[in-house]
Amino acid sequence: MSRATARVAAMQMIYGTCMGGLADENTLTMAYDEMREEQRPLRDDDPSLKDREWIDSVVSGVQRDCAAIDELIGGASTNWAIDRIARVDLSIMRLAVWEILNEEDVPGPVVISEAVELANQYSGEGSGRFINGILGTILRRKEAGA
Repeated sequence: MSRATARVAAMQMIYGTCMGGLADENTLTMAYDEMREEQRPLRDDDPSLKDREWIDSVVSGVQRDCAAIDELIGGASTNWAIDRIARVDLSIMRLAVWEILNEEDVPGPVVISEAVELANQYSGEGSGRFINGILGTILRRKEAGA
């Protein structure tokens, strides 16, 4: 399975937790079933053990670091409080910020590009630009050591 597919599943699980749900095996199964129904190309029928470990790492990392991640998002957004950001957009940004901070093998611009692609697919018009701006600011601040 591709990392992009695993990223979609992770985003959906993060969104589910934003809405009060669980990030468990049933949620992961539902995410893959939904992708199949949408006719999204999946290389395998189910996520591999490596994919499951990555998804679990991301989802648990976002849950653990959520306050710090939200502080970065809030600090990078102008005129938008966290509670005003659409939950899908917030889920995408939480995932991407976690990756920017923790995934050394994935360049920040790639993470941002993937997040914008998720926004264009799962969120409203203009969300991709909004997310790109927020994540770009966070990445520049990280690179500057701020």
